[in-house]
Amino acid sequence: MVDIILQYVLILLLVVGLGYLVYLLKDKDINLQEDYYGLAYVILGGLSASEASPENEKRIIRIVSGMVQYVEENYKNSENGFKEDKAINMITNAIELLNFQSNIDTESLKHLVRLATAMLPATNKIIE
Repeated sequence: MVDIILQYVLILLLVVGLGYLVYLLKDKDINLQEDYYGLAYVILGGLSASEASPENEKRIIRIVSGMVQYVEENYKNSENGFKEDKAINMITNAIELLNFQSNIDTESLKHLVRLATAMLPATNKIIE
């Protein structure tokens, strides 16, 4: 009998906790569908409020993706550290052309490059 009551109390606490989480998200006006897996609020948090629009975030993510693909295609036989540094330098130059007031730090760009690299198709196919 005690086990059943304990289970009901735990289920009730779970429902209340999830409801509170939804309340907190709505209170801060966070739209999870436009968060791009947490990139908008965590990694790109260095942008000022006027620059942190969804359009600018999409532009930055597209720039990172394009530069990572370019580096992977043109520097296939280079070491990963060199390719990462090359991509970060190219991304920094491309983002400067957007004329943002604030800068995105190198550590955030490094995380974005690593995420974009992880999304690339596999090149080491096993041939049987």
